[in-house]
Amino acid sequence: MNNKKIPALSLISALLLVITGCAPHAAATVTTAATPTPPPTMSGSVRQPALPDTRIRYQDGMAIVYVPAGQFEMGSNVTERARPAHTVSVDAFWIDRTEVTNAMFAAFLNEQGNQVEDGVAWLEPGAGDRGVVYGHIQENDGVFRPESGYDDHPVVEVSWYGAAAYCAWAGARLPTEAEWAYAARGPDSRPYPWGDAYDDSRANYCDINCTYKWRDTGFDDGAAEWTAVGSYPAGASWCGALDMAGNVWEWVQDWWAEDYYARSPIENPQGPESGTLHIARGASWFDEPYKDLSGRAVLTPSSYRMHWVGVRCAMSAQEP
Repeated sequence: MNNKKIPALSLISALLLVITGCAPHAAATVTTAATPTPPPTMSGSVRQPALPDTRIRYQDGMAIVYVPAGQFEMGSNVTERARPAHTVSVDAFWIDRTEVTNAMFAAFLNEQGNQVEDGVAWLEPGAGDRGVVYGHIQENDGVFRPESGYDDHPVVEVSWYGAAAYCAWAGARLPTEAEWAYAARGPDSRPYPWGDAYDDSRANYCDINCTYKWRDTGFDDGAAEWTAVGSYPAGASWCGALDMAGNVWEWVQDWWAEDYYARSPIENPQGPESGTLHIARGASWFDEPYKDLSGRAVLTPSSYRMHWVGVRCAMSAQEP
């Protein structure tokens, strides 16, 4: 772990990402995507998402999905860092359908530069350790480009400051932890984005291809590390967001405090006003499969950049 101009995806490319989502509403600074073919019906306890309201964000070509206002049970009485489970209401918002890609983040850096906050740059280009390359964005003569074959992989080795700066540049913001959890779990507060039961085929975790001792040798998800965003469409959440379990963790807006869940407001919690650690949600290719994602979070200093943490943005929306 390290402490520390290419165009964004075309509109056509971004439109190809659209397959699932939630109830229709309007959004600013985005264009309407074509109506997609409904996804196949899933069996068992897995939910069938409604036809989506999906838009394409102009600045970076990201497909965003609408999340209607609602209420859910946040946290877990089982997981120490997520106690107590408590009811939370969130206003309507939009969230990125996938994690931000290397191509998108490189376009941002080519326009804004790789600025320094808290003593480190927003991104550590080409980061690696012991011969293993983690960050697949390279900088040459001040120009940032993804390595060949990694344009559509999620950006990693990005600090919380870099994640927040990217979202602001794109006309968005980091989601709150409550928004992120609601988009992943839905109003019925399911433990996995796709339903009640864990399914290895729906997410990218540390499987037989992974080199770590905690790997799951009984399953092959086809990836040794993070992979192209949206590679596991069967793992879509109730509103059509992809990769909310596995691939890479994702920075959220909130600071972390041990007692925050016990004193959290019911409506639109924003997290503590200050702290020393920020939160990332979602698990990654680096992690063993979890029994329940409802309370899983990683806590880390805002300046840290890791090869298993990326970013997903959100945008506020008004109910009609």
